Amino acid sequence: MTINKKTILKYSGFFGILTLLAFLRALGTYVFIVPNAFAPGGFGGIASVVYNIVAIFNMELAETWFNPAVTVFILNLPVVIAAFFTLNKRYAINSAIVVALYAGFMGLFSLVNFPVYHGAGPDSGVTVLAAIAGGVLCGVSLGGTLLTNSSAGGTDIIGKIAYEKNPDVNVQWQIFIFDSLVVLLSGAIGLINIEGQDANTIFTNVATPIFYSFITLFVTSEIADVVTNGLQSSVVFNIVTSKPDELSAAIVSKLHRGATKYTGEGVYTHAERYILVCVVKRRQSTHLKKIIKGIDPNSFVYITKAKEVNGFGFRSGN
Repeated sequence: MTINKKTILKYSGFFGILTLLAFLRALGTYVFIVPNAFAPGGFGGIASVVYNIVAIFNMELAETWFNPAVTVFILNLPVVIAAFFTLNKRYAINSAIVVALYAGFMGLFSLVNFPVYHGAGPDSGVTVLAAIAGGVLCGVSLGGTLLTNSSAGGTDIIGKIAYEKNPDVNVQWQIFIFDSLVVLLSGAIGLINIEGQDANTIFTNVATPIFYSFITLFVTSEIADVVTNGLQSSVVFNIVTSKPDELSAAIVSKLHRGATKYTGEGVYTHAERYILVCVVKRRQSTHLKKIIKGIDPNSFVYITKAKEVNGFGFRSGN
């Protein structure tokens, strides 16, 4: 590969993006997630639980050996090494960089006593702001790493390795179970020092971090989806109708969209039917439903979500 100014700028920009994504992940984790004892899945969630449990007994130990930066790095080290031997080398290198920077930024924040956001208490609605803010920052980072062929480590890499070894395994379901177990683990913090507390207080202390952790996990997932697929999602209408020409004309004239027509046969009636497949933006779906009802109220329609659409009238992610 020839090294010139253009190549240097290209790779500088790319690694600058990886640095920014690691910074955002570290910021969300250090400022919002760990101080409020959230554990929204993954190794970051485990690091948060470990830190907060150790801090109850020995704050000095929690800030040093069990610092979230240390825990995240140690947990991710064998996973990243495994990625080098089982996955695409470029993905493994990119992920190693993000993981190192992610842990490094959290260590730096801890070293300089970077300000953190503490909620007003486990039963305060203000704490939900921390859950949402942490989810947004981590979601932007997660979406960005997906777009740049990298990862901040944890279950993302484990899932890829599992899929590489056995494509038939439902990796997404396994990751969800693992993340959910980590979320439930956050409730263990509320079980410490329960002597003298009534049942209602104990339940609140246990359930609150679990509730907020699920909020953070959900927000992270949704924001990552927006980053990777765009704000304007599209839907696919599959219309089984006996009036394909009338519907097609209305779709073109009123929605300025196209459609694809197929011919089929009903297995019960053996009558000839037509199937129209039409992709529209979500905001147009209500209008299309009215068009279908007005022209062929006896049609059979099923609608699916399109994760990504490319082609005339659509840009990537719409």
